[in-house]
Amino acid sequence: MGAGSKVSVGVDIGGTFTDIVVTDGAGFARITKVPSSRRDPSEPIATLFDALLPSWQVSPERVMHFIHGTTVATNAVLERKGARLGILTTEGFEDVLEIGRQNRKDIYALIQTPETPVFLAPGARRLGVRELTDASGTVVVPLDLQSLDAQVRALVEDGVNAIAICFLFSFLNSANEQQAADFIRAKYPEIMVSLSCEVDPAFREYERTCVTAFDAYVKPGLDTYLNAIENKLRRAGVRCAMHLMQSRGGTCSSEIARQRPVRLFANEGWHCPE
Repeated sequence: MGAGSKVSVGVDIGGTFTDIVVTDGAGFARITKVPSSRRDPSEPIATLFDALLPSWQVSPERVMHFIHGTTVATNAVLERKGARLGILTTEGFEDVLEIGRQNRKDIYALIQTPETPVFLAPGARRLGVRELTDASGTVVVPLDLQSLDAQVRALVEDGVNAIAICFLFSFLNSANEQQAADFIRAKYPEIMVSLSCEVDPAFREYERTCVTAFDAYVKPGLDTYLNAIENKLRRAGVRCAMHLMQSRGGTCSSEIARQRPVRLFANEGWHCPE
């Protein structure tokens, strides 16, 4: 391998092992597997730059592409270790996440239990706000900032660190959702916010609410994880940007992954469970 040739690095961090591939596209390739760390999932990155690359005589500044695959977002959902989430809806639509599509496995059961992912946000953390956009995209009721302030304050006092905003027909007119997000970010900058008009701007309330809730649920944890990875890359002297594998294929920048973390574990056209 030439002393000045550029290399591409791929790192796939799994629960037990981390797979690492380093290649220059001209014949040089190193493929190895190192133990992962549950204590610090980003630890294999330190192993890569502190031990492996020096042993292969590859300096960090020669890394031209860094592509990372991770199950951090998926694991947060499967293990139910995501954010403490609150959901803001149009007043009267607080239970969309729980009602779902009304499909039930046992339609004759006298006591029905939710078959939708209500673990994301129980009823006490799904609050309605006075606002309304109609089916033509016209704002019929402007966003009531007093109502919004009261509901957001209630969620913050309940300890939430992420909020999903899912207003009626926001995929036709996002004005109220955007205004609500601006209000929250200005008053509570520490709270992560996901907007349905950005995450899944499509027809059908349950699906849009569900996908947006999942996005917000994994957002704080993924942001912390990506910060740890990028800090290790900077300390090692890597100059290129990090890209992440999307579940539907292809890659996205770490900036996009932070904005839409649902891309890392949900495919395009994915339907929420019922």
